[in-house]
Amino acid sequence: MMIKEWFTAAELAGKIGMPARATNVTRKAKSQNWEYRQITGLRGVNFEYHASSLPQETQEALGLEGVSKPIQAEKNDSGMVTIQIYSAKAKTWSKAKPEAHMVLPKGYLPKPLSEQELSNLFALEAPDSTMQPTINVGEVVLVSRVANKTAISTGVFVIETNMGITIKRLKPNLAGTEIKVCCDSDKFDDETLKREDFDKSIRLVGKVTKSFLKEIS
Repeated sequence: MMIKEWFTAAELAGKIGMPARATNVTRKAKSQNWEYRQITGLRGVNFEYHASSLPQETQEALGLEGVSKPIQAEKNDSGMVTIQIYSAKAKTWSKAKPEAHMVLPKGYLPKPLSEQELSNLFALEAPDSTMQPTINVGEVVLVSRVANKTAISTGVFVIETNMGITIKRLKPNLAGTEIKVCCDSDKFDDETLKREDFDKSIRLVGKVTKSFLKEIS
């Protein structure tokens, strides 16, 4: 008989050792870095959590104490990809560390990627409201790492400034000598910098892909 090992937040809510509400289960899962995977076939992005990540009393209540970690997360089989999720709470990217990870079907990615391109992927929680309504605070975006002083094409980038880590839309002029740093929210002002000033004051971290993941918390 197949044993159920993956559970949604709604299924776990109210169980022994679990919060009463599903939203609080997802917060607990995130804070404790539980093993999770995307549920396909449902509207939006949804996740379920593996029994091996649950508190022992919850595992016991489910009759699953001592269950092993999921094979697909360990082997990262060819149809799936593991994405590390970073928080933008760190003031500098060098101090940013992954706080969780997710396992996604490769078909969810915006295009087929080589192994090298896959290794450059990470996810980031949007730290502020400067890109609303395109990206809301707390939404998780897929990002491809780029070299710090790479040639910039128009797009949405994760950058580091003296204020911390943020996400902005960059628009270089045709000659590449000036770069407009834009906020999609009309509550914030845009700024145009000469390329040399941009390189001195802003560090490129990665380029956001076209696929956006809904907030997990």
